[in-house]
Amino acid sequence: MTELGEKSALAKPIKEGRKGKIKVSVRDICSGKRINGATVIVNGKSKKTGSDEDVLFSEESLGIADVKVNKHFEEADYSTFIVHYPRILKSFEAKSTETDTVFIEEDKEAKLRIEMSVYNVFEKIVFHRRKIIWGADEDEDKYGHWWVVVDDKTSFGWWPKYPVGSEENRKMKPPEAPSSLPSDASRMQKIQFKFNKAVYSVKQKMYQLAGDPITQTFMGVEGELNGKYFGGTDTRDAHHVGNDSGDEQYKPVRKDCIEYVEIREKVIAFANNYKSKYSDKWSWRLEGGNHCHTFQKRLMKDCGLGNVKIIK
Repeated sequence: MTELGEKSALAKPIKEGRKGKIKVSVRDICSGKRINGATVIVNGKSKKTGSDEDVLFSEESLGIADVKVNKHFEEADYSTFIVHYPRILKSFEAKSTETDTVFIEEDKEAKLRIEMSVYNVFEKIVFHRRKIIWGADEDEDKYGHWWVVVDDKTSFGWWPKYPVGSEENRKMKPPEAPSSLPSDASRMQKIQFKFNKAVYSVKQKMYQLAGDPITQTFMGVEGELNGKYFGGTDTRDAHHVGNDSGDEQYKPVRKDCIEYVEIREKVIAFANNYKSKYSDKWSWRLEGGNHCHTFQKRLMKDCGLGNVKIIK
């Protein structure tokens, strides 16, 4: 046979006109369970998978067939933050696509298992956020608190240990005024007295400044988890204790084999190590400083929870 004849023979489909079968099983790459509602495409024909059976294509040409599987996990469509405050998000569809090939033979049923990554929404973990209240009353949370709930009994947020502007935050004793000069004070004693008075005046102003709410807000005070002074506990944020749901809520979305228990442990470890890794202070300078907003943003980044489903 000539070279041209050989090429023509190779180009012909195997047993043209004959048909074969292919059964496609679409599985979760992590659990091995069947994926329901995935679209399987073979040679331009499409079928949907069920929860308890594989997809069968029974009239397919013999030879190599391309197989494509698509699945849109609509309940897990997610967003990522471009800016946290004010809220600016970019939205994404939770879609997975896998491809493979299979060889179809006459009088045989070809079988193909395709494993697919699944998007999961972690329902128990919820990021809560309250909006900043400009011109708030003294009893209101003017800074707009953010906290994360891990389960019914566990949550974390970052707080000042005592109310901003309180005496407990000064961390210094009031300065003592210099003793009065005796009537027969010498010239050197008078000079020293004037110097002591000047030092006292500076210390007095520093003491007053240390108790000023604005100074404490921007310069920082001692911080702690969950705001125990405000009603929180070692394991529950004060807003969680008060059954507050916040103005905004988000749940993390992941596309891997991580389990809820592992994420829970990561969040708890992050919270317990926050002081040593970042700071033991609380300060607020809009989105700067070290407060509940920066705490939650760092948690999202360190624990890989930046993709979120908007709840409200």
